[in-house]
Amino acid sequence: MSKTVSRTIRRGRARLVPRVPAELAQRLADVCASTNSTETAVVVAALRKHLDGTSDRTLLFRRLDHLDRAVERSHRQLGLLSEAFGVFVQVWFAHAPTLDEEEKKSARRDADSRYRRFLQHVTQRFSGGPRFLGDLPRESIADDAELDAIVDTSNGSSEKSEKS
Repeated sequence: MSKTVSRTIRRGRARLVPRVPAELAQRLADVCASTNSTETAVVVAALRKHLDGTSDRTLLFRRLDHLDRAVERSHRQLGLLSEAFGVFVQVWFAHAPTLDEEEKKSARRDADSRYRRFLQHVTQRFSGGPRFLGDLPRESIADDAELDAIVDTSNGSSEKSEKS
């Protein structure tokens, strides 16, 4: 703690005398008058939000980063499923024989039965069983520490732009 700060502390409180633009001081006075709050209470609340990183802007950036990661995972999964489907169709065309009209009727009955079994299997897997995409390697986009660093960087750049 510096000597200037230690001299101004009385009863657990420090006196700060920041200089702000007149327009900002007027806005502070208007807010205090409309909410029946003191300037000290409003400034303390604003400082806590800013220093604790709990401002709406910070929380919004975190939420957007989480949503962005979820969208990237969805795009990756859709791409993987599209490729898997394309390979399946190629294999099916390569191995599905051409049938005569007589064979088509029995093939349709057999196909209907096999399709119902397929749907049961998919329903079982979808309702809690292992998933196809779960078998694939996962790609990490960012963890919470990286997101915090991004937020800190963006807060620092916004502070610099506000000072100029």
